[in-house]
Amino acid sequence: MKRIINIKIWILAIAGCLGVQAASAQVRPPFSFNVNYSIAAPMGSLSDYSGKASFRGWQAGLQYMLNDQLGIGLKTGFQDFYERLPRAVYPTKSGDISAVQTRTFQVIPALATVQYQFTKPDAPVIPYGSLGIGAANMNYEKYWGMFVDKDNSWAFMLSPEIGVNIPFGKASPLLLNISAQYSYSPYELAEITSFNTIQGNIGLRWHID
Repeated sequence: MKRIINIKIWILAIAGCLGVQAASAQVRPPFSFNVNYSIAAPMGSLSDYSGKASFRGWQAGLQYMLNDQLGIGLKTGFQDFYERLPRAVYPTKSGDISAVQTRTFQVIPALATVQYQFTKPDAPVIPYGSLGIGAANMNYEKYWGMFVDKDNSWAFMLSPEIGVNIPFGKASPLLLNISAQYSYSPYELAEITSFNTIQGNIGLRWHID
């Protein structure tokens, strides 16, 4: 009888240890979403079209961790570039036009992402690198006074990103997210020969059951 009792105690002890290990291994639920505020700086020919940084942007995404360090997901967002030029004489194919010129360019990406975290999820700071591949809706509008040249179309987009997630506590499901990303698209129209931006993001990531 004592032997049976001792065996039961050992089984319960081992089961308890395994349970603790399993609980500690899964620091956070694998599914998460994030929302960020974004600032983007135009580069290359895009800066010739609209040279000012865009402070009108946001980013949101969903992610599922396949293990402690590798995750896949989806990402979207919005960025609005705007510049107003003083009245001037602009040469066109139809002749010279004297007008106040307003230039806008809005981008809405739809990207599939893969992310690799360089540390374990219980680290106080979790650096990562990710890559987004997909397409973006490009909305080009150039106003010559009341007249407008415009185009709305989709184009391929590639977007690598580096950043850090900082947990609010060792096992907290809520993390501060800070990242920088580069976005490229072969979009071409008028002055724009390709779309290139450097973007900074700051916001929150929340792991949910």
